[in-house]
Amino acid sequence: MFHAILIIVKKMKAKELRELAADELKQSYQDRLKEHFDLRKVKVTGKLDNPLQIRQKRRDIARIKTVLNERMRERAEKNNGSK
Repeated sequence: MFHAILIIVKKMKAKELRELAADELKQSYQDRLKEHFDLRKVKVTGKLDNPLQIRQKRRDIARIKTVLNERMRERAEKNNGSK
């Protein structure tokens, strides 16, 4: 029923993420969540070739969320500082 998914594991660097626009970051976040979910489904079937992919996706998601939160914090500080 499920097919093994071949996903190239490429660590996303925080520096690269900071250069992306907010829309691109949000899209990347959604993509990584879907990939993580798919990897977990494949793991259940026992057909996951590289279980470290799950950890890598989880960490990529955390990096993206960190960058998004940094931007939200910067905007909040600008708004509070300008009053």
